[in-house]
Amino acid sequence: MKKSLLALAVLGAFAGAASAQSSVTIYGVLDQAVSKGNGGTAVNTGANGTSKAWQLRQSTTSRLGFRGNEDLGGGLSAQFLIEHRFRPDTGEAATSSTNPFWEGGSYVQLTHAAAGSVYLGRWYTPAFWVSLKSDPFGWDGVGQMGSRSWAGFLTPGPTGAGVRSSNTVGYKTPNWGGFTANLATGLGEGSATVGRDDGLNVEFTSGPIYFGVGYEKINGGPLPAAGGNGDGSSLINAAFHWNFGVVKPMLYVARSKNGLNNNDSNTWLQFGLTAPIGPGTLKFAVARLSPEDNRDETKVGIGYDYYLSKRTNLYADFGQAKKDGAAAPGVGFTNNRAFALGVRHRF
Repeated sequence: MKKSLLALAVLGAFAGAASAQSSVTIYGVLDQAVSKGNGGTAVNTGANGTSKAWQLRQSTTSRLGFRGNEDLGGGLSAQFLIEHRFRPDTGEAATSSTNPFWEGGSYVQLTHAAAGSVYLGRWYTPAFWVSLKSDPFGWDGVGQMGSRSWAGFLTPGPTGAGVRSSNTVGYKTPNWGGFTANLATGLGEGSATVGRDDGLNVEFTSGPIYFGVGYEKINGGPLPAAGGNGDGSSLINAAFHWNFGVVKPMLYVARSKNGLNNNDSNTWLQFGLTAPIGPGTLKFAVARLSPEDNRDETKVGIGYDYYLSKRTNLYADFGQAKKDGAAAPGVGFTNNRAFALGVRHRF
């Protein structure tokens, strides 16, 4: 009897070790908010456009994802990720039906502890990470800086959505004393309308300090039309953060070359901060876009996240955008304001 129990215990230990070598995680976000805008005509990223209607909407795009890891031995491991985006208030896909079901990302990856990771599929471009980490709102909600922080540059292609590239081959280095690098290329795959999207970043994280620089360029395809992106369009961005504990200030700058035949140079300057206050976090950001057409834009966002638990929080966000110049002869742009009160749950 004792021998049988001992044998079962040994088998159980081996089974536990085997199962620990491979794992699959189901994760996601559900976010809903009541939001109202004033109908202004200036571009206010993440807000309600020119609508004055009360809306039930999301700030963080709701998602359902699966990711996994398998230990292959000898320092080698394999990973995968697939992520779907949707609207909880209607059950529809997060964007148009022409976008992929796994819009949030879909890749397979091989990682070696000493050599880094190689991934293939659809994923965020390297320059995006520098921008995302510098937005106190995380590219979410009415207060976000979001895609405007790319100074008019957007990743090409019908499924690029400005931050991801399909048909991607990428490489990420290990962490070398706080330094990491990421290189990726989104292949055009012979398309006559979409060029290859090449990008890289270098990031440094040590204690309270973060520094990052990113670069992205479109190679091939047609030259860009007025206001668009195409062959030769490019983006460079950089950020510096210092977390003092009581407050974390963040500086960010981006410069793009795009527009007709890449004749336009646009600059984005941004200051943001987060600060722990009570059971939550204060978020603030202000930025200015100086485009080639001199119709400067200013965005201000302020918000507060109140944490009910590690996974659930309430939030109140406000964003206002202003744009110089005229929308039409004799008609100026009007300030666009919006607020949102919502709840977000992560699992």
